[in-house]
Amino acid sequence: MSRKKLPPQFSRAKGMLVFTPTSDDIKEAFERSENLGVLPNSFTKGVGRMTGFIGQIAFERLYPNAIYEGDKSFTHDYVIGNRTIDVKAKTCSGPPLPHYTASVNCSQGKKLQARAYFFVRVRKDFMKAWLVGWATSQKIQNKIHYKKKGELDNFGFAYKTDGYHIPISELQRASSLK
Repeated sequence: MSRKKLPPQFSRAKGMLVFTPTSDDIKEAFERSENLGVLPNSFTKGVGRMTGFIGQIAFERLYPNAIYEGDKSFTHDYVIGNRTIDVKAKTCSGPPLPHYTASVNCSQGKKLQARAYFFVRVRKDFMKAWLVGWATSQKIQNKIHYKKKGELDNFGFAYKTDGYHIPISELQRASSLK
């Protein structure tokens, strides 16, 4: 899918795919969010649910053959072939830069359960989402990517949670997942 025609809601920008949700997509994300409720240990106390569901909907529009299993699995959201994929979405205020990080929050030493992680940045108003890329759990679990809460990156950003934080520039292109 790397240079094939994209679905109508997508465009390309600086190595990323940009998704523009329709009003129906936003309504669907809201309904999913309402049905889910607030999860235990929610970092955002439930506020991030819409962000997560917009990220999932963007993934579904790009990969319509993906089978959703997030309603019965706590380790991944989708399956494509024999690959389990967890979609991780973060809120942002504008287009992400290559040195920004994609994150999987977890305690040190915890083995990641999905085979691949797909990362999306969703604008605060839900009107745009950037599909920034994906990586295998093996690549993400490199010890150099593990950061503790409060640790600073090279640009002075303090990590808000413990977990694996990989620069967007190190991810595979969003459209290359098979």
